[in-house]
Amino acid sequence: MYVIFMGAQGSGKGTQAERIGPKLKLVKVATGDLFRSAIAQQSELGLKVQSIIESGNLVPDELTNAIVQVRLAQIAANRLKDDDVDGALFDGFPRTEAQARALDDILASQDTKLDAVIEIDVPREKLIARLAGRRTCEACGAVYHVESDPPKVEGICDKCGGKLIQREDDKPDSIARRLALYDNQTRPLLDYYRAKGILITINGDQDIDTVTADILNALGQA
Repeated sequence: MYVIFMGAQGSGKGTQAERIGPKLKLVKVATGDLFRSAIAQQSELGLKVQSIIESGNLVPDELTNAIVQVRLAQIAANRLKDDDVDGALFDGFPRTEAQARALDDILASQDTKLDAVIEIDVPREKLIARLAGRRTCEACGAVYHVESDPPKVEGICDKCGGKLIQREDDKPDSIARRLALYDNQTRPLLDYYRAKGILITINGDQDIDTVTADILNALGQA
């Protein structure tokens, strides 16, 4: 099974991917994770990605597509030897039609295709509140929220003890740019996948457990 989670920043698609991926034996493919790894290494590529993300812009398609293709090749190889891998769950990719078409081609080259695209829909004002309150561990990347999901000790990651920070792209100016980019570049993909008959819209303005249950039901995995 190959599934995409779509939704504006702050919609909760990352949280749902973490819950649903293991349950359905789907490897999470999140370009954000791949980018953060490169940034942490402070390589030439990592520094370039860091500059792009902190400016509130998107990493170029050709770079993103290449990273995803390598990851999918690894997943395909693992499926042949690991019963705990049944496919992939895409979180934050694709973001543009060019990326969507590239993903179609990559999957076709592996004799497979997308099974569903889940759109997690949340009102704009709720998205802004969620993003502004988000805090991220600079060591392991774990995400918290100052109101809805705070750490046990303020400013400290529960998982690794790392320092929690407000990322540059979670500050007001960057939030506005990110949501505008989503509206202009990514939201049109909903029509692309609707035309393919694989788009499913889920109400994301509910508690986390309810959203999870709705997604599993929509995928026929309840």
